[in-house]
Amino acid sequence: MIQELRKAERKRYNVHLSLTDGSTYSGIVSLNMGQMKLRLKYRGGIVTVPFHEIKHCSTLVPISV
Repeated sequence: MIQELRKAERKRYNVHLSLTDGSTYSGIVSLNMGQMKLRLKYRGGIVTVPFHEIKHCSTLVPISV
């Protein structure tokens, strides 16, 4: 999961996160490996999520036609 999040951060892809408390977020990710957390900028603002609270992560890759 960490490798996918790093790639999403580097390429500015959107990610969709499902957390252990049942909440979900979609947005642009910024990793903080030192604190084992990420920041996700989404429509409602910015949320900080510890890695251990992530239940599922999907990367949304744009397709150009």
